[in-house]
Amino acid sequence: MTTPCRIHLSLIDENGYTGRVDGGIGLMLDRPNVVFEASNSAKEFKIEAHRYYRESIEVINEKASNVFKTFNISNKNFHFNLKQYYPSHVGLGSKTQLSLAIATSIAKLKNLDVSHKTLTKLVGRGGTSGIGWRGFQTGGFILDAGHDFGEGEEKETFLPSSASMNADPALTVFRYNIPENWRFVLIIPNVRKGAFGDEEVSIFQKHTPIPRKEVNEVSHQILMKIIPGLLKNDLTCFGEGLKHIQSIGFKSVEISLQNKIVKDLLNYLDDYGVKAYGMSSFGPSVVGITESEKEAKDLNQNVKTFLKDIGGHFYICRPNNIGAKFEVLD
Repeated sequence: MTTPCRIHLSLIDENGYTGRVDGGIGLMLDRPNVVFEASNSAKEFKIEAHRYYRESIEVINEKASNVFKTFNISNKNFHFNLKQYYPSHVGLGSKTQLSLAIATSIAKLKNLDVSHKTLTKLVGRGGTSGIGWRGFQTGGFILDAGHDFGEGEEKETFLPSSASMNADPALTVFRYNIPENWRFVLIIPNVRKGAFGDEEVSIFQKHTPIPRKEVNEVSHQILMKIIPGLLKNDLTCFGEGLKHIQSIGFKSVEISLQNKIVKDLLNYLDDYGVKAYGMSSFGPSVVGITESEKEAKDLNQNVKTFLKDIGGHFYICRPNNIGAKFEVLD
């Protein structure tokens, strides 16, 4: 199974005890990705992972155990092999993609009649962002409307997915194919990872709710710039909205907490004349969008030069408009 990569932009609403919270937009890319193999014909339960991916073994064991327990699977003759992974806590949703790969593999191998939404909730994902769980299933550009918010509703507090285990996966309100000619220069600079765990919870508690005026402006940019640009394959229009929402709402909070290198990189992309760019959820990953392979290669080379003293991971990505890919191996 090969999963997509998620670029996510947060939007936290402030509707108090009436309304919705934590909507967002996201784009699914073809790389970096998770490549996960599973079989249930092993002599004993086994997990394999490259030494660079050792941190993932605990995740695989935990999520698999949840599925086994829920569906009373006693014959755990599974062999899991994580063949490819990418860094966690860099704003690209690797843990969500891996968690869903594990749960989906078990469900398929055991012929379980269970929905993708149920599996998502079972592995504790989608409690804030609806991008990763839906993107795994469909790929493409996704707009989610978060959760019902208020006393007695899905969510009563502003918290990230890791601390929102009881919430249903966020509601998808729009999904559309990303233009196939768009290319994404994805940069993960060698700086401190984005916030997670207790630090992420603390940020949500300190900086939310976001003022309604800012949420309204973000929503306006999505409706009047980003979505029309996507539908018309007009990267300039799309980029005007995308760039604008980097400076308002919860995204501005995320950027304000970044290493200076990330802020300088965003400024560099603006000075370079990139039509559309942004930082993924909690950073430090940054993406610049171009309209051709050549433009992407030129931008990628220039960004590498700009960050030559810092280094990092650099990818030229294509849209993923289909979601996770499944292949049955002999």
